[in-house]
Amino acid sequence: MSDERTLLSGTAVNIAGLVAGVAAAFGVQILIGRHLGRSGLGLVTVAVQVAFVAAAGSRFGMDLSAVRDVAIGRGSGNSATLRSLVDRCTLLAIGVSVAATAVIAACALAAGNSQVAVAAGSIPFAAATAVYLGATRGLKAMTPTLWVFWIGQPLAWIVLAVVTFAAGGGTDAACWCYDASWALATVGAWWFWRRASAGFGDEPATREQFRAAVRFGLPRAPSALLAQTLFWADLWVVEYYVSSAQVGTYAAVGRISQVLLLFLTSVNLLFSPFAADLYARGQHERLDSLFKSATRWALAATIPTVIILWVAAADVLAAFGPRYEGGETALRILLAGQLVNVATGGVAFVLIMVGRTGLDLADNAVAVLVMVGLAAPLSSAYGIEGAAVASAVTLGSVNLLRLGQVKHVVNIQPYTLDYLRLALPTAACLAAAVIVHSATSQSAWYLGLFATGVAAGAAYLALLPVGLPARERTVLYRSTRRITNLGPR
Repeated sequence: MSDERTLLSGTAVNIAGLVAGVAAAFGVQILIGRHLGRSGLGLVTVAVQVAFVAAAGSRFGMDLSAVRDVAIGRGSGNSATLRSLVDRCTLLAIGVSVAATAVIAACALAAGNSQVAVAAGSIPFAAATAVYLGATRGLKAMTPTLWVFWIGQPLAWIVLAVVTFAAGGGTDAACWCYDASWALATVGAWWFWRRASAGFGDEPATREQFRAAVRFGLPRAPSALLAQTLFWADLWVVEYYVSSAQVGTYAAVGRISQVLLLFLTSVNLLFSPFAADLYARGQHERLDSLFKSATRWALAATIPTVIILWVAAADVLAAFGPRYEGGETALRILLAGQLVNVATGGVAFVLIMVGRTGLDLADNAVAVLVMVGLAAPLSSAYGIEGAAVASAVTLGSVNLLRLGQVKHVVNIQPYTLDYLRLALPTAACLAAAVIVHSATSQSAWYLGLFATGVAAGAAYLALLPVGLPARERTVLYRSTRRITNLGPR
């Protein structure tokens, strides 16, 4: 199979898994929001995101180093030392993460924030999980990431939280359940990697291989920390200017808007090992073609979600409870920023996979400074809507900057005239969403949301084949028939 066909087929298979992942992540927020209220949701969200951001930095870039090294090693036929190299990268990530856990927990306890202290226990597990899953993605396999990261961990958190809440647990208990869910995810990620690499051999990695991985990871450690901070800095800043109830609303709004990234991330996680492999082998034209296709597919998969969330914003927020109304404008602003993020594709992944981790670090540092610099005055003046504007402007700007950098450094860009084909299914999707949502405006929120989603999705899918070039329609058709076993292979 060609690289493009492999990527498209994998993306088509992953859609079903991503839907389950979206539902699981959304379900966690609804469960916590309904049981603990807006203030409890805000406390837990801030705590687990502090831990998640810390895990992104403390894994020392070893997750993407694993992706890159495994992809290049497999592509060149040198896989005998990959198991040993991945194990060493994981141990480094765990060691740094344990130190980060101790520091964060001590600081949180000193500040009287028990939720952050408890959630910090997840950091080593999240870091180890990321490295093992990165190694499996280096083999161009997305299934382990879907089952462990997108589906398994949030589902485990839901199950554990339900049991704990039934026993009378509160915000601290929700954070303990978060820790336990990541411990289970680590076991699953390790098992998938060992199974996928069973035939590689167990030759020890050389010192130079490990040093190269560490050199690659050095800029990634602070860059990953800043990248995660970029997504949550607006929430942390707005905390100082609005009530705890509004913080809870903004936490829900931010979570909903980030649903858009699931489709982009799915494609990028599949695309990144191709980028590392093709660039290392000097196949730049092939990389350019694949970059164009991957970005367009991510945008095509995201468009109906954007439209449904935009049109039915009030209904989506009502899922968290009646007290979360008032965040519709902030949600729509954040959706606009995330749409620009999706439309520029995996520009950050390209820079990282070709080894320009220093440039990625500089971009993230500037973006965080801009985010905080905008969020403080805008939140003070306009509340959560101001914070949303700061986030949308910052995310859009940094991704447009990276778009120019990728063109300059790698001489590739993601756009073709084929994007214009998406206009017809997009227009049909928007029209169906507006009409059905207006017709169900007096119904219960869940009926309105369901009807809007079904109508918009059906209209989009019906015309989506028109939005794809002929060769992609053929590949998608054959892949669908193979998956459903409805026709010859």
